[in-house]
Amino acid sequence: MSKPKNMLIGEMLLEEGIISKEQLKDGLEEQKRTGEKIGQILINMGYITKEILWTFLGYQMGVPFVNVEELPDIPENVLRLLPEQLMRNEKLIPVNKQGRVITVAMSDPLNFLVVDDLKATTRAEIDARLAPAEDIKQLLDKYFGFKEEETGAIAKAKVDELDDILAAPMSGGSGGAEGQGGLKIQRSVYGEQMQPPPQSHYQQQPQAQPQMQQPQPQMAPQQSQAPPPISEPVSNTAQAVVSQDTPVNTFLTNLLSDAYEASVTDIHVEPLSDKCRIRRRIDGVLYEVESPPRTLYNGLLNKVKELAQMNLNEKNVPQESKLKIRVAGKEINLAVHTFPTVFGEKIILKIIRSDSEVLSLSELGMEEDTIDAYKKFIRKPHGLVLLSGPTNSGKDTTLYSTLNEINDPAINVFSVDDTSSNYVIEGINQTKVNRRNFGQVVRLLTEQDCDVVTIGDVPNRETADAAFDIIAGGHLVIGKMRANDPFSALQTVVNFGIEPYIV
Repeated sequence: MSKPKNMLIGEMLLEEGIISKEQLKDGLEEQKRTGEKIGQILINMGYITKEILWTFLGYQMGVPFVNVEELPDIPENVLRLLPEQLMRNEKLIPVNKQGRVITVAMSDPLNFLVVDDLKATTRAEIDARLAPAEDIKQLLDKYFGFKEEETGAIAKAKVDELDDILAAPMSGGSGGAEGQGGLKIQRSVYGEQMQPPPQSHYQQQPQAQPQMQQPQPQMAPQQSQAPPPISEPVSNTAQAVVSQDTPVNTFLTNLLSDAYEASVTDIHVEPLSDKCRIRRRIDGVLYEVESPPRTLYNGLLNKVKELAQMNLNEKNVPQESKLKIRVAGKEINLAVHTFPTVFGEKIILKIIRSDSEVLSLSELGMEEDTIDAYKKFIRKPHGLVLLSGPTNSGKDTTLYSTLNEINDPAINVFSVDDTSSNYVIEGINQTKVNRRNFGQVVRLLTEQDCDVVTIGDVPNRETADAAFDIIAGGHLVIGKMRANDPFSALQTVVNFGIEPYIV
């Protein structure tokens, strides 16, 4: 199966020859009439089996399907690895354990929060497999006994009743006098302590290890060689443990590794109505790349927010953070931004490169004569060099290539830039502040014995005044400004109120 995983189930079944065009047409017409899911409709019509549907659903999600109905009996020691209430709440069940790897059948194997909880609970690696929720419930009822699901109101009433009992004073002392203290209990996360399953079942059944045999589509999907997985963040920015065997982690590892090698500056992860669109910015231009299944989006969003220590529950307010992680043997600094949209939160990952990735001036694509003239300007002892251009025109790249060019122990260079700056250069005194404070910070540099000051933006009169004060002191200022051309940039400076004769 070599088609994109973001194809619809009906299209995948048709592409692989499982159903015909006429059968798909019949199913779609029935779907318009009933509103039922196309997969269940095709099963009801007898065109496919339940096993075929879930095998393809697993491929679409990037998670193997396991048919729990055909598994041998699950050993008691495997079932006791997790609390029963947890398994019922999250619709999952452990089915096998080999060494430090536990195979868990889950109705939602892309829920990385649950997977990470399982890892923390069992202190083992989790091999998440896809299985229908109703099949998991039947298996739980088989081993733990049938339990009728309680409504939220009934469950709350029982908890309230228990709390009333536990809060009542206890009798104590030899004389039977009423005690003053209340009974304190410690509840587990899922409301109950783990209990072993009924013993009678195991006295009658052998404890055979289940074999993970599953049907395959006609053509097995080819798996490309993935780079080493993401490790834990290497700074104190985040402390979350990233699973090394989940679909979300595999996709995120490939996404960042490929982007890093392709000199991508920004990665856009955008939820749409029918897919999760991925776009990468290279040399100022956005290019769309192959998108993951829409079902992977929530797990990807939560994983990124967890690593960046963002608020997972806040979905209606933009958030931003910094993150340092190791991918494919490289430490990558990321600026992470989220923004609410109609279909969910958009993620922007800005790759912040160190000095080893800063291009030299000769690599910027300028003519040799232009480079020679520019080098003379940036070597002058005083004056103003203003880099102008629209957004994503290469101002940042040129500015930091310039810093790399003039980076010399013989001169004192200060760089003032926005907190979203994408570069860090060893040997340069870099200060990252909010753009609103540029003027105040630049003015303070008059006492820092600077030879060269670079400014990430000249957004207002205060910053322009401070820059010209530095120049008046006999120093060089290199700045950048959003403007379509140099003449517009100079006019903007004049519009700030700087006297034209000074400019």
